[in-house]
Amino acid sequence: MVSQFRHTITHALHRGEEWIFRNPKIVLSLVLLITCLFGAALPSLRVFTEFSDLLPQNHPYIKVYNRLKENFGGANMIVMSVEVDKGSIFNDETLKLIHEATLGVDNLPGVNHNLVTSLTHRTARKVFLDDQGGFASESYYDPLQPTRTVAELEQLKNDVIANPTIFGLLVSPDMKAALIKAQLNEGDIDYPATFAALQKVRASLEKPGHQIYVTGNPVLTGWVYTYLNQIVEILAWTLLLLSALLILYFRRFYGIALPLLGIALSSIWGLGFMAFMGINLEPLSLPIPFLIAARATSHGVQLVVRYYEELAIVHDGPKAARNALDALFRPGSLAIIVDALGIAVLMLGAAPFNHKLGLAAGFWGFSVIFTVHFMVPLALTILPAPKKHANGNEGIRNFLGKAMALTGGTDGGARSILILTLIGAIGGMYFVSKVQLGESEPGSPLLHLNHDYNVSTKAINTRFPGSEELHVVARTDVPGGIKRPDVMAAIERFQAHMLNDPTLGGTKAMPGVVRVVNKLTHNDDPRWMQLPDTAREIGGLMFAYMASSPIPGALKEFVNADESEANMVFYYKDHQAGTINRIVALAEEGIKQIEAEVPGLHIELGGGIIGVTAAGNQALHSDHMIIIPAVMLLAFLIVMIYYSSFHAGWLMVLPMLFSTLMTYAYMGALDIGISVNTVPVIAVGVGVGIDYAVYFMDRIREEYAHLQDIKKAVINAVATTGYAVSFTAVTLIAGVVMWIFMSDLRFQSDAAILLSFMLIVNAIAAVLIVPSWCVVFKPKFVTAVHYDEDGVLEND
Repeated sequence: MVSQFRHTITHALHRGEEWIFRNPKIVLSLVLLITCLFGAALPSLRVFTEFSDLLPQNHPYIKVYNRLKENFGGANMIVMSVEVDKGSIFNDETLKLIHEATLGVDNLPGVNHNLVTSLTHRTARKVFLDDQGGFASESYYDPLQPTRTVAELEQLKNDVIANPTIFGLLVSPDMKAALIKAQLNEGDIDYPATFAALQKVRASLEKPGHQIYVTGNPVLTGWVYTYLNQIVEILAWTLLLLSALLILYFRRFYGIALPLLGIALSSIWGLGFMAFMGINLEPLSLPIPFLIAARATSHGVQLVVRYYEELAIVHDGPKAARNALDALFRPGSLAIIVDALGIAVLMLGAAPFNHKLGLAAGFWGFSVIFTVHFMVPLALTILPAPKKHANGNEGIRNFLGKAMALTGGTDGGARSILILTLIGAIGGMYFVSKVQLGESEPGSPLLHLNHDYNVSTKAINTRFPGSEELHVVARTDVPGGIKRPDVMAAIERFQAHMLNDPTLGGTKAMPGVVRVVNKLTHNDDPRWMQLPDTAREIGGLMFAYMASSPIPGALKEFVNADESEANMVFYYKDHQAGTINRIVALAEEGIKQIEAEVPGLHIELGGGIIGVTAAGNQALHSDHMIIIPAVMLLAFLIVMIYYSSFHAGWLMVLPMLFSTLMTYAYMGALDIGISVNTVPVIAVGVGVGIDYAVYFMDRIREEYAHLQDIKKAVINAVATTGYAVSFTAVTLIAGVVMWIFMSDLRFQSDAAILLSFMLIVNAIAAVLIVPSWCVVFKPKFVTAVHYDEDGVLEND
C-alpha cells in the first residue's frame, strides 16, 4: 500500500514535469514576472543593525533591561577617554579639552541628554554647605573661567578625589585620563550618522600631548558600517571569481551564463522578499546570503554538467535537458528543501535577528527550486543545442574513477575509510570540549586586535575600573521602599558580595551618595559617613542632594521617580564568556542570600552590556541545543520520507554529523566562541553537507540499477557526479573565500574561514563516507531499485 501510494505521487510529479516541458515559455515567463515583482521592491531594502533584534526579548534579564534602560541607561553607551601624555588632567588645556569633548558627545544624534556624564558636565557637581548651613552645589568646571591658578587646580583635584562617584569612575585613579559617557536612545539610533558625527568630534579634539579613545557598542556598530563599500567590492570580486571558475570548468557559453543567471534570479527573489517583508539586511550576516547565492550556482552547475553528459549520448538538446531534470529532480529538490528548512530552523532562536534571518534566508534558499532547478533545464530546451558534444573533462573524470577503484571501491579500502572517520571523530571530541559559548577574548572579535576600537577599549580598561557595565536593580514592592535603612544596607551588602570577584573594577549605587551627603551635614566629619537609622533621615539626605543641584534629575541615575527601584552599577574590563559566567553565578548567589534576609526586596539582573550579553549567552545555549539538532533531525526525516528508508536518512546525516563535529573541533582548537553571529554560520554550513551526499547517493542508486554491481556503481558515481561535486565545493568556497583576504572585519574573515573549512570537510565526507558505506553495508534502498513505466527510479 505504501509502495502504491509512493508510486502514485511520483507518477503525478512525472505528469507535472511533462506539462512543464511542454510549456517551457509559460513557466519561464512566470519566473521572469515574479522576478520583476521582487526586483521592484529592491529599492526599499534597508541595510542596518537593529540592536534590539540581537537580544532575546523574552529573557528575564532583557525584560528588566527594557523596563529600566530609559531611567538608568541601556547597553548602547558611548565611552570616550581624554588622556594626557605627561602630568595629570588638572591643567587648563586638558580640562578645556574634556569640556569640548563633553559638549561634542552631548550633541551627537540620538544621545539621551539626561544620561551624559563627565567631570565637566553640568550634572557632575560638588555638594557643600553654604555660609548659612544650607546645601549648595557647583559644577567642578566653569567653562567661563579660562584659566586657574595652581592652588585652584589643586583644590579641584582634591574635590574630585573626595567624590567617590567621580574619582576612579570618571577620573582615572592616576589622574591621567577622564571619561565622557553618553547613552543613546535605542528607539531611533542612526548608527552611521552618529558614528560619523562622533569621528568629527574626535578629530576636532586631537591635540599634541593628548590621546582620544572611544569605545562602546554604538562605536563598534559604527565601525562595522564603514566597511559597507568594501562589502560591495568583495561582492564584485566574488562574482568575477565565480565567472572565472565557470569559464575554466565548462569553457562553454551555457555552462557559464546559466549558473550566473541562477545567482541573479535567486538573489533578486531573496532580497526582494526581504524588502517586501520589511526585513533589514544585517551587515554582519552578509556571508550567509553570499553562500546561498553560491549554492544556487552549485545546483545550476549540477544541472548543466548532467545536460552535457546526456547531450553527448542523445545528441538532442531538449531531450538532454529533460533527461538532466529527470535524473536530478529528486536529489536536487531534496537538497534544496533540506537547505531551505535547515536555514529556516533559525527562526526557533530566541533573538528576533534569528527569526528574521531564518525567514528571509529560508525563502531565499527555497526559491532556488524555481530560479535554478526548473529555470536551467527549461532554458536549455528553448535555446539552440550546442554543436560540440564531446566531454572536455574526460581525463579528470577517469582519474577520479581510478582513484576510487583503488580506495573506496574496494572492500578493504572502504572499511579503512570508515575506520579512519571514526578515529577522526573520536579525536575531534577533545577539541569540541574546549568550545565556549560567548566571546572568547577581550574587546570585540568582530574586529582585529590592532583595530582602533580594540586599542581604545584596552586603553580605557587599563586606566579605569572598566568600560563594560553590569546594571543590577534593587526593587521594592511599594513606592519609597528604597529609603528603608535595611534596603540601603542590603544594597551595600550586595555590592560587597560582588567585590569578591577579583575582576570587578568598581561599583556605584545610592548608598554611597547618602553616606557622602550625611558626612557633609556633620561638618564634613568622616565619622558621619554612614547610613542613617530611619527612612525619613535617608529621604531627607536624598532630597538635600537633589535640592542642592539646579539641574533636574540629580538622582536619576540612582533611583526612579517613585523611589521603588535603585540602580547598582558594576564595572568590568571585558565581557568574555568566562567572565560573564562567573559574574552571573556570583550575583545569583548574592541575590538568593539577600532577598531571604530582607522581605519585600527584589534584586534583578540584567542591564548594561554585561547584562544583555549574559542574557544572549544563556539564550544562545538554548538556541544552540535546539537549532543544530533540529537541522539534523529535519534532514534525516525528509531524506527518509523521500526514499522511504530509515537507512537512507541515517546515511545522509552521517557526513553532516562528521563535518559538524570537525567544525566544532576546529572552533575549539582556534578558540572561536559560539556567538549570536556564529550560530547561523554553523547552521547554514551544516545544511550544505547534504547537497553533496544526496547527489552522490542518488547517482550510486542510478548506476546500480544499470550495473547491478555496487563497487562499479560507486566508481562510476565518483567519476561522474564526483567531479561535479568537487567543482560544486570549489564554487561554494569561492562564494565566501574573498572575505578571508579582503574583509577588514575580522568576524567576516573568520566566518569565511569557518565556512570554507565546513565546505571542504563536507565535500570530503560525502566523497569518502557515502560510497564507502554503500560498499561495506550494501543498503537495500541502493541495491533494491528499479525503473517504473515513467522511467523514474523507485525502490522495489
